[in-house]
Amino acid sequence: MAKCIKVEKKRAQGVKNGLLGLGLLERDYKPESSGEFVFFPVKGKVNGFELIERKLKKINKKPNSLVEALAGILKPGEIERVVTSFDLLGELAIVEVPEGLEGKGKEIGRAVMKVHKNVRTVAAKRGPMEGEFRVRKLEVIAGKKKTETTYKESGCTFLLDPAKVYFSPRLSFERERVAGLVRGGERVLVLFAGVGPFPIVIAKKKPGAVVAAIELNPVAFEYMVKNIGRNKLEKNITPVFGDVREVVPLLFENWADRVLMPLPRGAEEFLDVALVAAKKGAVVHVYTFTRAGEEEEKAGEMAGKIRGLGRKAKLLAYRTVRPFAPHVDQISVDIEVE
Repeated sequence: MAKCIKVEKKRAQGVKNGLLGLGLLERDYKPESSGEFVFFPVKGKVNGFELIERKLKKINKKPNSLVEALAGILKPGEIERVVTSFDLLGELAIVEVPEGLEGKGKEIGRAVMKVHKNVRTVAAKRGPMEGEFRVRKLEVIAGKKKTETTYKESGCTFLLDPAKVYFSPRLSFERERVAGLVRGGERVLVLFAGVGPFPIVIAKKKPGAVVAAIELNPVAFEYMVKNIGRNKLEKNITPVFGDVREVVPLLFENWADRVLMPLPRGAEEFLDVALVAAKKGAVVHVYTFTRAGEEEEKAGEMAGKIRGLGRKAKLLAYRTVRPFAPHVDQISVDIEVE
């Protein structure tokens, strides 16, 4: 039951404005219209009106943060340990449940859905990325029991399942950045293309570019083909299934004006393959990891590796792409091959 005042409809708007100005309108309940009257929920006595009790609909307020949504559900000490940053992939949220709070996973998942009304599934990370294709195990802790989702970025749409393929929304700015560097008519080769985010964003932004994308994970390759079709880029992108060590010498020797190497880990081990594809004057984008504060040294090391493989290399730029672990960052290194 809520405390209310009964107001004639013709006076309702004026009275409401007055209640708002005095801070007397109770926001936890919804005003109700009945016949010739409106019942306004109030916080206390209002001069000129009789205070009555009436059953009104309670307004379910959307919490503004995960911490707010968990207040009263978890203990203060538990809330302090909750990881409040997480990845949003369309209707799927991927969260990290700290050690010791595994039993509170459902509560954390439901809280995420309260804060983000578009989220239909919350999945928790279960272990590190592992295996040849760097896939992480996920466990659904709230919502629909599925991890396939549709994700939008840079005017492009991607269908994917992060429980079966590697994908990082945290590289979205990097994909935009590289697309902005591509010139019309360039031949762009994307190694380890995954479900197609780099080739698709590039082809969408620079339709004059000729893009080829190689992927070894059969599930990721199937998604990439679907995503190329979804974005109507069949004429712009050539998807190739296979191992880059076998495919590049066979199909792309001295072919590319630009080579991208967005492998989740160990891209520098394939620099020799990238150089087989790179024409004179080509730009190679290497993605690697380094301790925070040592980005410049790591970038110089990547250029040195290329020189060690018999090609001249000019370091163009490097930047931090994202934090990866405590004191460890992923960086991109742009190198022109002379």
